[in-house]
Amino acid sequence: MTARMRIAIVFSHPVQYFVPLFRLLAKEPDVELKLFFATKVGIRPVVDPGFGVPVVWSIPLTDGYDHEFLPRADEIDSVGFRQVYNPGVGRALAAFRPDAVILHGYALPTMLKGLAWCRLHRIPALMIADSSADQVPPGLRRWIKYRIVPRLLACYAGLLLWGERSEDYFAGFGYPRARLHRVPNLMDESFWAARAARAEIRAAFRAEHGLAEEDFVVMASGKLQPHKRVADTVEALARPAVATAARRTVLVVAGDGVERGALEALAAARGVDVRFLGFVNLDRLPQVYAAADAFVHASEFEPFGVVMAEAAALGLPLIVSDRVGAVGATATARPDENTLLYPCGDADALAATIARLRDDEALRTRFAAASDRISADHDGRRSVAAVKRAVRQAIGRDGAEAR
Repeated sequence: MTARMRIAIVFSHPVQYFVPLFRLLAKEPDVELKLFFATKVGIRPVVDPGFGVPVVWSIPLTDGYDHEFLPRADEIDSVGFRQVYNPGVGRALAAFRPDAVILHGYALPTMLKGLAWCRLHRIPALMIADSSADQVPPGLRRWIKYRIVPRLLACYAGLLLWGERSEDYFAGFGYPRARLHRVPNLMDESFWAARAARAEIRAAFRAEHGLAEEDFVVMASGKLQPHKRVADTVEALARPAVATAARRTVLVVAGDGVERGALEALAAARGVDVRFLGFVNLDRLPQVYAAADAFVHASEFEPFGVVMAEAAALGLPLIVSDRVGAVGATATARPDENTLLYPCGDADALAATIARLRDDEALRTRFAAASDRISADHDGRRSVAAVKRAVRQAIGRDGAEAR
């Protein structure tokens, strides 16, 4: 009988978007999994700097898999380069005796120390990341990055990535594509439950919020920060292509942050109908998606954009700026399949795109069906298989020498 793969995963904190993957991996009969968290961010109530309000996620973040918090986790209250340093990560990994270690990015001292431990003990290290080319800084910093990062990446036996643009980004550093593994992000179970009852949820939400069935409801979700460019969508609703149509268009915003006050003032000044829901927790968020007719993501900087996968899981057509990382022929947001692209920052083009989707029922129906089909990749099976394949590849290449 083949021995179980002992997989250690080191994360800065229990990230809500990864918890479903951890739980599914823990159920695999050929995997012995243990998570190591550097902080308790997300477990205890802290003010999220992006949302600007205290956030405690509604789902149990540490149930369903073996885990431990690294020494100093109680002392760290934010996720940043200067904060996240756990000198005891090596001792914790040594006690577990992993066959392979998966590290969350390379931008935190704890992850780099974990990588150093792997190198010292000849244990294959893999990295999970969602970076894309939009994150490459200009000028001298770009020059420096393209000389340092390839050397760092050479220390990893494989990379676990969310999307097509992320794969292109790391391949651009010369990393072998044969060691790039697509791991579609997973959603909480509440999204799949809502998917099965969309019609009832849609009717209930619209009744609760005074939205008529004939209203064309577009949704935005996330942290209300300048780079998310939610103001572009508000401006688009005021353009004649949208504002003068007989069918009312309403924007529903699920999220909070530093721009909320300015966005509310802008909506009032432009005379457009925007419903600001504030921070919406994961147990309620699927209801908002289910009530919408389309999802708009106007961000100018987005390595991936988990909201794209969430919207697709509820069968929504997508309207996306050309700066979002979840776009690609094999990604979640697929142009002219379930997605309409527009130039980031162009409110007129965004308005025309919203109007086009609103007025073309056949297009909406086709895009909705495509989102349903594409989102099947996010049910967990493909992601679990990809992680296991990546680990097997790493152990097969380096494991014999390490033992």
